Amino acid sequence: MTPNRLAGHILPNEGRINTNGLGTAQPCGPARCSCGATSGVLHSANARRRWHRQHKDEVRAAQTEAVTE
Repeated sequence: MTPNRLAGHILPNEGRINTNGLGTAQPCGPARCSCGATSGVLHSANARRRWHRQHKDEVRAAQTEAVTE
């Protein structure tokens, strides 16, 4: 497995957002990266991790484009 770390981009609380108002993170729902990016509704921890990998890849691609322009 290739490391996919990117500074400023982590999934606090495994990406789960507190949506029930009781302080309990819900297993289903959107994920939120530490940078503030939010996904659509996801239904598993694996889906949150896949979304986060894709999000970081998109951020890297944007950074690369900005450097090459």
